[in-house]
Amino acid sequence: MQASPEIRDIITAWFSAVAAGEPAWVDRYLSQQVLLVGTDPNEWLDFEQASMLLKGEAQEMGAMQLKVSMGRAEGFQEGSVGWGIVHPTITFPNGKSFSPRWSAVFHQEDGQWKVVQIHASLGVPNEDLMKSLGMTD
Repeated sequence: MQASPEIRDIITAWFSAVAAGEPAWVDRYLSQQVLLVGTDPNEWLDFEQASMLLKGEAQEMGAMQLKVSMGRAEGFQEGSVGWGIVHPTITFPNGKSFSPRWSAVFHQEDGQWKVVQIHASLGVPNEDLMKSLGMTD
């Protein structure tokens, strides 16, 4: 396993594309074999669904003039498989922000890194989870 600045840069390019409202990243880097698991419980999406969602997300969020701070971003690879993570902070014009945890798995297809799996989540403190399950007072 080795660090992959190329994969890290592909990931950071996605968030730059979202902030700029440019959906072209999706056509360039999304594999036909992708599976996207998003923050919404209903987001378990195949290529067509993921492509539509990501392109729409880029256009809508770009129109809002979001600010994206990348935070920690890392990429790794081993042979034709790569993976990466980022913990950005996305700030809306009203000053409200959120910090999703985003990870992706890549595979080289015809010499080009393509995303085959994306996962996004919002962290919930363990104490809050346990409380919501009635496990603590």
